[in-house]
Formats: sequence, C-alpha cells, structure tokens
Amino acid sequence: MIANFLLDRTSAALIIFAVMAALTGIATMKPAARIGAGLAGLILAACLTISGRSLFGWLVSAIERPSAPGLLLMIMFAISAATERSYQSVPEFRFGTATLMLAGLGLYPGATGILNYDTYVLGYSGYLLPLLLAATLGYAIYRRYVFIVLALNVAILGFLLSAGRSLNLWDYVIDPVAWLLAIGSWAAIAINLPRCKLVATPSRLAAPQPS
Repeated sequence: MIANFLLDRTSAALIIFAVMAALTGIATMKPAARIGAGLAGLILAACLTISGRSLFGWLVSAIERPSAPGLLLMIMFAISAATERSYQSVPEFRFGTATLMLAGLGLYPGATGILNYDTYVLGYSGYLLPLLLAATLGYAIYRRYVFIVLALNVAILGFLLSAGRSLNLWDYVIDPVAWLLAIGSWAAIAINLPRCKLVATPSRLAAPQPS
C-alpha cells in the first residue's frame, strides 16, 4: 500500500519539481535556488485547491502512475532542471528516448482508435511485445546501457509479479508522460544538432596541418 501510494504521486511530484526548477533556471544558475524552487512548488501545489481538492491531488488523478522507464526518464529531467545538466549527447539517453518514442507511436494511435487495430491488446498475450522487449534488452546489455537494462528488468519483473494494478505489459514499459517527454527530448536534439555540427566543424578546420 505504501509503494502504491508513493508511485501514484511520483509523476505529479517530479513534474511540478522539474517545471518550477526549470522556470527558476531562467533567472539563476544556482542549483540550490532551483532545488528550493522545486520544493516550494510542491508545497504550493499541496496548498492550492481546485474543485475542492489540492492542485497536487488533481494532478495525481490526471496523470497515470509511471512505468519503470518513465520514472527513470522523469528523474533525469528533474535532475537536469535542477542542475542544468544536459543528457542529450549521452548515447544511452538517446537510445532510451528513441525507444520510448517509437513504442508510443506503435501503441497510442491504435489504443486511441486512430488505427483499426488496437495494439494495446499485445500486452495481454502473444509473443510480439515480449520479443521486442527481449531484443531491446539484449541490445542494451550489448551496449552496456546499465540504466536502461535496470529499468526494463524492473518493468518486466513488476509485470510478472503483478506488482501494479494493470495486467497489461504495456503499462509497465511505457506511460503517456514518458512518451511526451521522449518526443520533447528528440525535438530538442533535432534543434541542437545543426548547432553541434557548426561548433564541431571549426575545430576540425583549426587543427594543425602537417608540414
């Protein structure tokens, strides 16, 4: 019961903390100020009321509990907002967010009725989704992506032990918030990619030429 209580509120808490820390980062570069703003945002959200309940409680009811990979991604976003540390150039981060983005593109259009086939049913039975997870896990092990391996193992173990309320494997490996964060991550990567190339090009041109 304690684990369920905490997990149900984790997404909302991390989102509020990250948003307040990121907004504070516009005015100051100090991590202590960002962390303080994030914690103050959580207190403020618990005090403000919407329709008879706190803003924090309203957000908890509006957002699903995180999947294991989604929880890892939100923690990274909270750390990034508090410390201004960017993970965009880290190969493991790129692979993980790309995998979440593609998984969401395969799941949510069908699950919301945009496609004729509901891909959500793949999480109840069959071998396609487990095989895709096994392939992803095998590649992550090969590349030594420790955090991705850990997150996937926690997700699979949680499903096998029925640790959550859902009986669908999809709910343990991806959630809507993680999908949106993954899309936003790759939008930022795509925007910054030309800038990185421009920075890298002069450095190569400035290299000393052999005589």
